[in-house]
Amino acid sequence: MGVLLLLAFPLLSKACDALSSGMSGPGSASAGSGPSSCPERIASSLPGGDGAALVKAFRTKNKSITLCRTEDDKLFYYGEFTDHREPGIAMPATKSSGGYEAHNGPYRYRIHGGSVTIYQSGRRIGQEKLTPVSSPS
Repeated sequence: MGVLLLLAFPLLSKACDALSSGMSGPGSASAGSGPSSCPERIASSLPGGDGAALVKAFRTKNKSITLCRTEDDKLFYYGEFTDHREPGIAMPATKSSGGYEAHNGPYRYRIHGGSVTIYQSGRRIGQEKLTPVSSPS
């Protein structure tokens, strides 16, 4: 459990900031071209992830946050270190006013206004600036 929390904190922190950022621009599915596919390595970790669509992707200094929507319309937040040193973490997410939110036990990740903010049991414990990307690597 401790390892999951250590991994989840930095990733979710970044994801929250990214979700808080503007919801258009790089990392968004472009209109007219249809939605991009969620990367297979991420989709395979999501319940019902086969055929999932990429919604948004973000980077922080050392983390990647990917939002994918499954064919049954469930949104997921996937956070991982950019060097893939540990497995990423997938969690259910929701679209909120101006961004996205995801929850993992006592942790909440809020993406809004170009950053991801991480909360533990309602207390802010971190915040990181997000950069939208077209796709996670």
